[in-house]
Amino acid sequence: MQDKIILGLLLDGDKSSYDLQKTMEKSTGYFYNASQGSIQPALKKLMSNSHVTFSEEYQGERVKKVYQITDEGKKDFFNWASQAIDLEKPRDPALVKMYFFNYVEQDRKIELVEQYLHEIRSVIATMTMMKQMSLEQIAKIKEPLDTGKIESRMATLTFGLDYYTFLNEWYEKYLTQIKNKIGQDDGS
Repeated sequence: MQDKIILGLLLDGDKSSYDLQKTMEKSTGYFYNASQGSIQPALKKLMSNSHVTFSEEYQGERVKKVYQITDEGKKDFFNWASQAIDLEKPRDPALVKMYFFNYVEQDRKIELVEQYLHEIRSVIATMTMMKQMSLEQIAKIKEPLDTGKIESRMATLTFGLDYYTFLNEWYEKYLTQIKNKIGQDDGS
């Protein structure tokens, strides 16, 4: 998947591995994890398959590799993007941990869920800001837009917001259940 994300991002323009990482953090990183350590092997694989090339740019005395997608890389990406979407099982470490919550004291459960809710709300705030910034940038553009690209990216961002909003609501209910159980056990 990492290689396909890289190819898709290079369709938007040439990027260094650092630029790829930063772009992923602000886009696909909300639903697919990517680290600099995984980007480099993916770039090597793409280069060995002739899907990506690079040029060197000098910034002072430093040399920076800037990657470009090849025609073969475009062909591979478009082939992948047009294939059927496979349904995958969600991988959620929070749910795995909750599966074993019966071994955790009630007060600690509350603490863990509250910490998780704080993280979820932070992501919601960031994604809401990103959506607002994107809408403001779109409004400033005077030339015709690639509306398909913008529509699919805004739909993905909206999905992300809806997903994290759902998580927030679900974990708030779960937290209430835990607190109510404590109240019942205490005889309140």
